[in-house]
Amino acid sequence: MRLKRRALLFAALISVAIMGDIAAQCSKTWVKKQCIPKIAPFIHNGQMNTTPLKEGGKMETTLTFYSGQDYRILICAEETLENISFVVSDLNGAIIFDSKEHNNTDVWDFKVKTTTDLKVAVSVGRNEGGNGTATGCVSVLVGFKSK
Repeated sequence: MRLKRRALLFAALISVAIMGDIAAQCSKTWVKKQCIPKIAPFIHNGQMNTTPLKEGGKMETTLTFYSGQDYRILICAEETLENISFVVSDLNGAIIFDSKEHNNTDVWDFKVKTTTDLKVAVSVGRNEGGNGTATGCVSVLVGFKSK
């Protein structure tokens, strides 16, 4: 009986370690290699807003933007996911930018006149011809231009 418990405990620990490693790759290694280079010529602000999402999934984050700065929001997703779109809105819900109105671009460049908080909502659509089970990392990155 003790052997079975130990085996189950060992299997559970291995599962937790593997899931932790997957999450770490999604939030750090993958972003550094695949996403941060795409934000050029802007400078990455150092924040990583990353999560694994499935087809049909959504994520939302609130970010602060400071007056007088030029910014780039970049949505970076693994190739396993298709039909990624994002909406930027103020805290009252007024839409400022919708990527669907701009050929589903993955970037938006803008300048902030006054310091403000904005919501960035990312949606993952269904893959064409897929079975609805695709999963991958999605990251919202912010870059700024040095003055």
